[in-house]
Amino acid sequence: MMMVVLACAASPSLARPVAEESKTVVDDIEKCWAAVIGASGCIQDVFSSFFTGRIHLSAQCCAAIEGISDNCFTKIFPFLGVGYNPLLKGFCVAQSGAAPPPAA
Repeated sequence: MMMVVLACAASPSLARPVAEESKTVVDDIEKCWAAVIGASGCIQDVFSSFFTGRIHLSAQCCAAIEGISDNCFTKIFPFLGVGYNPLLKGFCVAQSGAAPPPAA
């Protein structure tokens, strides 16, 4: 690790791609957060559902959850794992009475 730090310090051209890649990752995470941040209480509902084992999401939160991809979900809630997003989406589909989305 120390060698990488020294190499980047010695050569600014080596540090630039890492900085650009980091900015892209941060931009992606911000876009993902934007999907759920507008749904009042959604983040708290997701955490509460996970920790209590009982899913309870508002219709507004369901709309936000249904609109984010598994990739975004793992960026927003990395410790919940990719398997939790389909559970939340399934809950939301059941609550709305809509037909489930086709399997990918």
